[in-house]
Parts: sequence; C-alpha cells; structure tokens
Amino acid sequence: VLRSNLSKFGKSSSLLLSLSLFKSKDKEWDENSFMAQTITPLKDLLSDSESMRKKFELFVMNVQKEVCHEMQRIENQDNDIDGKQHESTHFRVDRWTREEGGGGVTCVLEDGRVFEKAGVNISVVYGTLPAQAAQQMKSRGKPFKDNAELKFFACGVSSVIHPRNPNVPTVHFNYRYFEVQDVINDEKHWWFGGGTDMTPYILHENDCIHFHKTLKNACD
Repeated sequence: VLRSNLSKFGKSSSLLLSLSLFKSKDKEWDENSFMAQTITPLKDLLSDSESMRKKFELFVMNVQKEVCHEMQRIENQDNDIDGKQHESTHFRVDRWTREEGGGGVTCVLEDGRVFEKAGVNISVVYGTLPAQAAQQMKSRGKPFKDNAELKFFACGVSSVIHPRNPNVPTVHFNYRYFEVQDVINDEKHWWFGGGTDMTPYILHENDCIHFHKTLKNACD
C-alpha cells in the first residue's frame, strides 16, 4: 500500500512538465493557496498572466503546495498502529528573504512515520549577474556581449524525499527558469533547466518502469 501511494509522486513530476497548460489567469489565487506568502506580491504576479517569470513563480509555489499536501496526506493516514494513535509529523515552513533581491520558501518534514526526511523548496532570486557567472554562461554558448550589464531572474523548485521503508526509493527533482536581461543592448535571454531521478535502496524493476513511463507520458 505504501509503495502504491508513493507512486503518485510521479504525477507531481508530470505537473512540473506541463507548464504550457498552466494558466494563472484561470485560477482564483489568494495567499492561502500556497505553503507561505509569495515572494513577489501576489497582486503583481496576477497583473500579467503572460509574463513567463510571473507564471513560473506561481507555478512553483503551486507545485510545492501540491507535493507537500500529498506527502502530508500519506503521513497522516493509518496513524492507528498496534491499537495506539500516533501523532502526525508536519512540515516546518520557513519563508526567507535575500538581501540582494528575492527569497524563497523552505518546507521540511523530519522523523515522520512514513518519511524519514523530506524537503520541498522554492527560490525566487534576482539581481545583477556577477562577471564570473556571465563568463561561464558565455563559455556554454549564451550570446552575451562583452560590455553588457546583465540583470538576472532565477526561479525554481527542488525536492529530495527519503522514505523510511527501504523498499521505497529516494526521489529527487529540481526544475528552474532563468532569465537574463541585457540592459545596455535591450536583449533578453531565457531558458529552462532541471531534472529528476530516483535512488533505490532495494531495486524493484517495476518501480523503475513506472517512474520512466510516467515521465515519458508527461513529455509526450
């Protein structure tokens, strides 16, 4: 039962790969829609439903909530063990800010009945891109000009989930959006990145097949 419940996390990966279907203007958002207050004021995020950076921030906040709520649901169920009611473990939520611009929300669950430790984190940061970082991106083919003043925006969601049961693999994912604005030359460059994997302690071939099929179906 535990393994079949945890297989639903494949659906969370599917959510992450379906951003093109995510329409922020079709949803009724409020500050209670997420694990914590949004980093960018919610009214600003909703002011332009076609802005990719605003759309992606809403998207990762929503993914964080969906994954945390599903894990909490699994953690809460069947708490009556050996005739004794056990208290559920809950996520600890920390909303933090970055002095240079932006911030994030960290959600951690520890010492649970089902999950030994799990974290689901989002970050939304922005500022001026350091020269060394710009040079590294240029070496990887990004078309930045030498005299460019580069403003950046980065937004992403990442998670590592460690179940107690060794028959259930550890799962990791991270997905991000990066945007660079060349202020002097009035050019914008943006791209997506990330990935996901599972780490079995005890290999079950059907788990691997399910994991990869779920991702393939989402990509297709």
